[in-house]
Amino acid sequence: MKKIGILGGLGPESTISYYEYITRKYYEKYNNYEYPEIIIYSVSFEEFIDQEYEMADKVKNAIMSLYKAGADFVVAACNSVHIVYDSIANELPIPWISIIDAAAEEIQKNHLKKVGLLGTIFTMSKDFYKNGLLKQGIEAITPDADDQKRINEIIYQELVVKKIESSSRREIQEIIKKLGRKGAEGIVLACTELPFLISQKDTSLRVFNTTEIHAQKALDIALGE
Repeated sequence: MKKIGILGGLGPESTISYYEYITRKYYEKYNNYEYPEIIIYSVSFEEFIDQEYEMADKVKNAIMSLYKAGADFVVAACNSVHIVYDSIANELPIPWISIIDAAAEEIQKNHLKKVGLLGTIFTMSKDFYKNGLLKQGIEAITPDADDQKRINEIIYQELVVKKIESSSRREIQEIIKKLGRKGAEGIVLACTELPFLISQKDTSLRVFNTTEIHAQKALDIALGE
């Protein structure tokens, strides 16, 4: 059984979600507590906010710490940090499992070609996520600038500290409807905090919860499945 490394702290609530998902899903399947060892390296969230040009070295150093602690592979409990994935993944001593690739795999299983992308402004306005999905034949569309700004506020002012507001849920539901009218067949929750607020019951479009998709991928790899 392989040891899982989690690059966490981006933000702390989503890191907790990864740990809980992996351990609980293992217990549900095997009815014992022999789940994979999990090593968490929690970084300072503030140092990573909108720090694209300094992020690569910080991520590399964090993953090296996980490697030295015994991790066999690593997952980063954050979508935005994957902007540096292509630039450093091949330089690491252990595999970094991409959340974008994991999401694309799940979207393909559902035979969708066009999805709406929700996340931080950083994730929605940059091309790294769209390009990652496009490599797998999936088109991603994003909300307009005002809606992106509002989603970003909800994430950083509420969801990062797990503050759940019904009014914010309704706002995002309206944004999802707009994306649906533009042809989105599904919605990618490309922020690991968004599932605190939005789930499948909140929209008729297929929802892709990247936290659960990615955590399940980590569990499967750890178990050799």
